[in-house]
Amino acid sequence: MPVIVMEVIGVENHPNADSLRVYQMKTRDREEVQIIANLENIYEIGDAVAIALIDSILKDGTKIKPSKLRGLRSFGMALGKVEDPVGTDLSEVYCQKQISKPVQFQKWSSIELLHNLCRSLELFEPKPTITYRAKIKLDGTNAGVQIFPDGKVAAQSRTQIITPENDNMGFANWVHQNIEFFSNLASSEHLIVFGEWCGKGIQKRTAISKIDRKIFVIFALQYGGIDGQIATLEICPEKIQSFLANHPDIFILPFYGNSITLDFSDKEQLKTQAEILNQKVKDVENIDPWVKETFGIEGIGEGLVFYPEASNTVERLSCAELLFKAKGEKHQVVKTKKPIQIDPEKVKSIDGFVDLFVTQNRLEQGVNEACNGEFNIKKMGVFLQWFVGDVKKESTAEIERAQLTWKEVNKPVMNAARKWYLERAKSI
Repeated sequence: MPVIVMEVIGVENHPNADSLRVYQMKTRDREEVQIIANLENIYEIGDAVAIALIDSILKDGTKIKPSKLRGLRSFGMALGKVEDPVGTDLSEVYCQKQISKPVQFQKWSSIELLHNLCRSLELFEPKPTITYRAKIKLDGTNAGVQIFPDGKVAAQSRTQIITPENDNMGFANWVHQNIEFFSNLASSEHLIVFGEWCGKGIQKRTAISKIDRKIFVIFALQYGGIDGQIATLEICPEKIQSFLANHPDIFILPFYGNSITLDFSDKEQLKTQAEILNQKVKDVENIDPWVKETFGIEGIGEGLVFYPEASNTVERLSCAELLFKAKGEKHQVVKTKKPIQIDPEKVKSIDGFVDLFVTQNRLEQGVNEACNGEFNIKKMGVFLQWFVGDVKKESTAEIERAQLTWKEVNKPVMNAARKWYLERAKSI
């Protein structure tokens, strides 16, 4: 609801409180509204007053709700006398821009392991040679802010649009409190700011969880992507930084280390480069250099994400299909011998497959993604659906190399995940 200029048509002292007055407010095209106010501002019949009606959200974050003050109900808030004509909408002056609903969810790309990327490029002739830059993979929760050309703003998690009433780790509430900041980024193109919502209370395993607050760390901007528009990505940290104004809770994730070139037509070159990258992942897992430099906190890192190097914005689909990730040993969701491999792990049995993919990290990720971190028997079906789907999505190469079928491994994977979830739920 808006902030509207209304006329005082009735006023009396509150029968149960000497410090309050009861006002009746009216415009020509709105029903009479009862407002209770203190004596900080005193209004008389005929005064024009800015009234924040129910469900208005003021710029300081105050959400106007019905209230009961000493036995009488108030249906808004008086914000002071104004010179504007009665009936004028002053929402632009007093209110935050509302989170836009309904909004089409815009998912960040799923990122493959290198051996899966190699597999997907097998049919390409000639196979590409690609130069990559790495960014540190922060252990938080994937998040995004959609910004529409008209200034409307929406928050999203990894899987859905979220609101302060249906939140994920407090991200929507934070966006809600900073709507003016994001709204001011609006341009002629639909924009999505992708990043990691991380820090205090979000995860517990890495250096970033030791900082004293929650922060939004941006790794990409997306332009377009709705209403049939082609989506493009900006991944260059310097260009992202030049676009965004400073904000105490927003950081731009820089590139880590030097560029590295992968020749997908030369398997021996790939193996050599993979060893170099594995050392980079190991170094980050030992001590996250970005967290140490930025916050002065030492601790382990999760891993790296590798982006194709680009001097300008790139078409999203072309970029997304070439991304790959590598997690350190403590964070792997597939129990591979090394974080980065050119060939998929080979297992000799169904039990070996289950051991490879039903890992503690993947199980915990499933609880966070599907159940918001909650162990509840009623949510076990949702957890199992997410978990089995995630394994199926990532295991095609391993199933083929082991000469198994998904039908053979589906039930064992589900049973192992179910057993783990039940044991954890019963222990809480």
